Amino acid sequence: ASGEKDNSSEGIQNGITHAFVVQFPTAEDRDYYVKQDPAHQAFVKSLDGIIEKAQVIDLL
Repeated sequence: ASGEKDNSSEGIQNGITHAFVVQFPTAEDRDYYVKQDPAHQAFVKSLDGIIEKAQVIDLL
């Protein structure tokens, strides 16, 4: 996983200021991470009240 703060000069970020990329070898691995992985669930919970807006995009 990796993450960075936005630094685009295009001005079309629609309020998104940071991005995280997590790559998985299979859709099954991704599904486990999203639905069952305790580490992911803890990460999401840790952001409660910190982030105002989230957007998720899946690429397979």
